[in-house]
Amino acid sequence: MSGILNYAFDKLKNKLDASCHDGNVGTSERILSVVAGGFLLGRGIKSIVKHPMTAFSGITLGGALIYRGVTGYCPIKDSIEPKEPEATVIEHRYFVK
Repeated sequence: MSGILNYAFDKLKNKLDASCHDGNVGTSERILSVVAGGFLLGRGIKSIVKHPMTAFSGITLGGALIYRGVTGYCPIKDSIEPKEPEATVIEHRYFVK
């Protein structure tokens, strides 16, 4: 049974990593985002009848966290992190006669 679960998790991890080209979120952050998003989404769905506004915000935030974890890209983190300047090579050649 453990071998089947390990195989399934490895296949899932490989598919997620293959789809993440421009990811700026690490693996541990991705896992935590999916877990926390699932928790918030579940709590939001559970309380949608009693507290619709709170449930809607929980569903929205949970969905956003799950999306962040699955894609590996966070636009908020991308805008906050300082950009590394691109290296430009300037080359001058002088010819003397």
